[in-house]
Amino acid sequence: MGELANIVRGASPRPIQDPKWFDDSSDVGWLRISDVTEQDGHIHYLKQHISKAGQKKTRVLTESHLLLSIAATVGKPVVNYVKTGVHDGFLIFMNPKFEREFMFQWLEMFRPSWKKYGQPGSQVNLNSDLVKNQEITLPCDEEQKQIGSFFKSLDILITLHQRES
Repeated sequence: MGELANIVRGASPRPIQDPKWFDDSSDVGWLRISDVTEQDGHIHYLKQHISKAGQKKTRVLTESHLLLSIAATVGKPVVNYVKTGVHDGFLIFMNPKFEREFMFQWLEMFRPSWKKYGQPGSQVNLNSDLVKNQEITLPCDEEQKQIGSFFKSLDILITLHQRES
């Protein structure tokens, strides 16, 4: 995967509990794993916002990006659509050479396989080298677009049905 994108880790101000890192009036959100689980990996809004001081201690994304959680909810792919500070519990796929929605779906399918990197009785953590060295075969760009679009539509349909019940 390292040949398909520049994979970098987010960064976090420390200590993370210090209120000086956060500011409700900021236009830069702070991505937390709770946002990922609540929005099922497609981030359209963030509850918490990072201060100017906090932005200097993290990686701020101003465009949509594919991310991967590497701690807590390990291996969960994320498509972020908002201006965001990304903490060190995520990898960022910079300058990708793939269709974002296709790779999101592939990573979601591959997610259970990351568990093999954990030790018995310990929390699984992924590092960027494990992700960079993961082998993947990609179809051509047009097939990636079609496959990604199909599964995104299917995800939306499933979500709508779940809300009805």
